[in-house]
Amino acid sequence: MSGLITHFRAGRFIWTGLVTFYFLVFFRNFFADALPGQTALPLVFAFVFVLWLAVEYYFGSPFFQSGVVEHSAFWRGAFAFFVYPYLGYVAADFIWWHWTQIPVPAAVTGVLGLAVFGLGTFIRLDTLFGILGIAQVKRAPGGRQVAERVFVPERKLVGIRLQKLSRHPRYLGTFVQLVGAALTFRSWGGLVLALAVGLPFIWVQVRYEDGRLRAMLKGDLQDYMAAVPLFWPRLQSRG
Repeated sequence: MSGLITHFRAGRFIWTGLVTFYFLVFFRNFFADALPGQTALPLVFAFVFVLWLAVEYYFGSPFFQSGVVEHSAFWRGAFAFFVYPYLGYVAADFIWWHWTQIPVPAAVTGVLGLAVFGLGTFIRLDTLFGILGIAQVKRAPGGRQVAERVFVPERKLVGIRLQKLSRHPRYLGTFVQLVGAALTFRSWGGLVLALAVGLPFIWVQVRYEDGRLRAMLKGDLQDYMAAVPLFWPRLQSRG
């Protein structure tokens, strides 16, 4: 891992705040015009989404990858080509098209979707803050810090709360977010896309990063690899 920000940066903080404020105002005005009288749930989703991206951006974390090991630039780009049109589709289908709307009241799926999206966001951020809490800045031979290049002590990594449930909890959080977005906008088409396209994209990245994680943890931590599942947490304890 090399891009995480572990110390306060005033310029980056101010820039993140300004961009975040812009998008919060943008989405407030957009949904007020597109959905007069029905803005509450989409607006809450948009605000949570923007604030989450702001946190990830400020700390130098990739929006949809783990940040634990070096990700694949190719698969990161490929996933971005899916996820942003995906979010645009579920929103546009809810506002204008109504092609694949779940035939239940919007409040039902909306509240459920916000809860699911919030869970996915919590999974990603809780793990990110756990990583930031143990990350250490590399130093040059003369004692001068290399600009925000950090590494994570392997034994501390495996002790992070959600890292004990899944070897790739931040990818799990991303998938939960996709499902939450589809539910928030009442889109069964979004659910199909999340399962048929989003999950395979995530799975490929998980398998790629797991190889790097195994190399990083080395042989003395193979018990962790054997005990903790790759992606889906176990619902029952091992007997």
